[in-house]
Amino acid sequence: MQTFSKIRPWIAGIVACLTIGGPLVVMIDGYVLMAQNDPLHPDVLVLIGLLVWGLVGLIGVLTYGIHTYHVGWRQLPTRQRILLALYGIVFLIGLCVWLAFLGLVPYQWVDWIIYGRAD
Repeated sequence: MQTFSKIRPWIAGIVACLTIGGPLVVMIDGYVLMAQNDPLHPDVLVLIGLLVWGLVGLIGVLTYGIHTYHVGWRQLPTRQRILLALYGIVFLIGLCVWLAFLGLVPYQWVDWIIYGRAD
């Protein structure tokens, strides 16, 4: 039987695929419905996906950031560097949407993320 340390990278990869891929599927569905001019507000699906991405990115950045602080950047394996960068990008996108959602920045600043256009 394999030890837990050999399975850990697979678990981290699966968790990253589920936590980042799940909201991505919801957003893609929302974008497809928006392209079909669905009257049932598919932009809410995109907004929910982006807000969840913000939370997932925050948790991922904190988790891998603390680990990076303890171990050091040079001692991180390549897969953990990739996951930290991926969670960082997801967090930045989600942070922009959260700031607009809470009214801290004008909503027009991030309107292009949801609708793909700047009004």
